Parts: sequence; structure tokens; C-alpha cells
Amino acid sequence: MSLLVYAILCLVLIFAGAGLAAFFDQSNRRKIVQGIQSLSGAFLFGILILELFPAIFKTHNHTIGIFVLIGFFLQIGIDVLTGGVEHGHIHFHEHNHKKSMLVSLFIGLGVHAVFDGLPFVGFMTGTDNHLHSVYTGILLHKIAEGFTLYLVMNLLGISRWRSIGLILVFAFLTPIGMYLIQKFPDLSSTMSYILAFSGGSLLHVAITILFESENLHHHGIAWRKLIWIIAGIGLSILIVSV
Repeated sequence: MSLLVYAILCLVLIFAGAGLAAFFDQSNRRKIVQGIQSLSGAFLFGILILELFPAIFKTHNHTIGIFVLIGFFLQIGIDVLTGGVEHGHIHFHEHNHKKSMLVSLFIGLGVHAVFDGLPFVGFMTGTDNHLHSVYTGILLHKIAEGFTLYLVMNLLGISRWRSIGLILVFAFLTPIGMYLIQKFPDLSSTMSYILAFSGGSLLHVAITILFESENLHHHGIAWRKLIWIIAGIGLSILIVSV
């Protein structure tokens, strides 16, 4: 597929996720978002382990690992701004500072969304064949992001039309990241480092989705979530094997 097709799919899938959130009633939304997040997180994790990391480490350049760590721990910093919304956390208990919370959320999510566009650096080198499954994992995660973002807007009391406008702004950020990376052809020589950085960031998101417990008072993973995780891992194996 062309970069334009990926950009359009990114926009469509974010709004598809938001539309799903608007369609279901309040009582079912949390279970649904947990399922979507678990599926997309497991799929993304599988794709990173099976496709992206073997590709970037095949040169045996140990410096690349440093960029994975930078991406991983920078995502932790982004979580401070977003509260973990990008991987399904919706725990806002106070609404007294709604405006500042919304600004902080969008700054963090904006940076995260632009980072999601970085793996598309492969398009500028013509060596992106091994990355299409990675792109698929990013796109699948966009459904979960759109769903979660709509829930957050609803929880903060944002009107429907304003929510649609804000989601539209957010939806364009990853395509912007895709195209910005194409504007710097000199970066093609450092593609492995860019992919390592992005992979570290995505790894943190995937791990957080998979291994943070839904209930802090119990250990382990609920069977419902486990089924979604198995489905996501199975899907990643299938996509990589095709």
C-alpha cells in the first residue's frame, strides 16, 4: 500500500473506534475498550518481537539497543501527561481542572501519535517490505485510541461536536508524523535508530496493556482478557507468516 493509503486508514480507524464508543452504552464501554486494547496490544507486541526487533538488530549494532531504551522510557514520561490513556487507562476522579487536564492529555497524546508515524521511515528507503505488519499493528492500535479518546471526552463532559473536532485534530497527527519523516531524506541512513526508538515506545505501550492488572486487588489476568491476548498474538503470527 502507498503512504497515502496508510494515512487515510489511520484517520478512518481512529474515527471508527470513536464511533464504536459512541454507539455502545456506558455500562458496556469499559469491557469493550479492555477487549480492543488487549487485542491490539497483544498484536502489537507480537509484531514487535517477530518483525521489528529482529530487523533492527540483524546488524548486531549494540548502540541500537540504547535507542530502544530511550523510546521505552520516554513513553513513560508521556504517560505522566496522558495518564496512560493511549493504553486504556481512564481514571479521572476530579474534574475541577478539566481544561488543564485536556491540554496535558493532548500534548502527551500528540507526541505519542507523531511517534507512531516514525516507523514509516521505511517508505523513503524502499526497503519497507518487512515493516508492513508493523504498520498494521499501529493501525489496529488506532481503533483502540479512538475508542478510548472518545470515552475520555465523554467523562470530562466535553460536548459531542467539540469531541469530534478534537478527535479529528488527533487523527491527523500520525499521518503528519508519517509525512514529516519523508521530508528528511538524510534520515534514511539512520533508519535503524529511528525504528529502534519508535519500537521502544511501542513496546512500552504494548507491555502496559498486556501486563497491568485490571483489578489491583487481584493477581493474574482475567480469562476474558487472556482470550483477547491469545487472539492478538495468534493474529500477529498469522500476519508475519503470510
